Amino acid sequence: MAELPPENHISLSDGRRLAYTEFGAPAGLPVFYFHGAPSSRLEPLLIGDDALKQSGFRFIAPDRPGIGGSDPKPGRRIFDWPADVLALADALGLKRFGVLGNSGGGPYAVACAAMIPSRIAAAVVISGGWRMDWPEARDHLPFVNRLVMTLARRAPFLLGLLFKMMGSVAQGDRDKELQQMKGRMPAPDYEAFAVPGRLEAFGAAMRETMRQGTCGAVWEMGLYVRDFGFDPAAVRIPVTWLHGEADANAPIQLARRAAASIPTARLAAYPGEAHLSTLCNHFTDAAEALRTTWTE
Repeated sequence: MAELPPENHISLSDGRRLAYTEFGAPAGLPVFYFHGAPSSRLEPLLIGDDALKQSGFRFIAPDRPGIGGSDPKPGRRIFDWPADVLALADALGLKRFGVLGNSGGGPYAVACAAMIPSRIAAAVVISGGWRMDWPEARDHLPFVNRLVMTLARRAPFLLGLLFKMMGSVAQGDRDKELQQMKGRMPAPDYEAFAVPGRLEAFGAAMRETMRQGTCGAVWEMGLYVRDFGFDPAAVRIPVTWLHGEADANAPIQLARRAAASIPTARLAAYPGEAHLSTLCNHFTDAAEALRTTWTE
């Protein structure tokens, strides 16, 4: 694949380093892109340079603590994230900004909407994960996904071994890897991965996730099976939630319950779309939602 975009850093007040990468239109309205789990700041590569630039937004994608180029924050919780976002926004001279959370980045976007509303201009969640110990998740997840969440809760060491194996994605025969994926995911997600360059982008994002080892990604997965530490009912700004009805990673039943807990959320469900396919096929809808709900 093409050369990876530059990695940038800021220093936080507690001495940690926070890494981020920028995508899209440099002069556009600023939007923080919160990656999924496990994933990294390189995740927007899945969307593609053309779509990111054509959106007209300046996307700033940070690695969360312990992932990619960001230093660990021992014992961190989801409600700690808005403080790091504010530090990055201040370092970049941004008074107001949008947030977009994909997959496991969804709760982080909602946390920002709840905890730092005066700085948030718009909020979008795509294929959002939520509390993965809720029955709406447990009862509808495939076996492998249920195993990941069980290990996150009960055997983090074993989850680390599983994640370590994921670091070899997209480093072998592309056609063979795609064929193996075909039987393990919904057809819309397989078709999204089959687009030239997308499997390679996924592999790059996953390898960056494990750059410091697996501890950061393993800790993060455990955060989805415990209280988030913020109240979604406190959100007062509009939140647009885009979700595929065939999503196997974050079942639509979970998305409906999560969105219902946010007073200002509007859930748009796509029949026939799955987890990755919603991000890739409806990114223009996400950009339009950012544009139409943006407040100065």
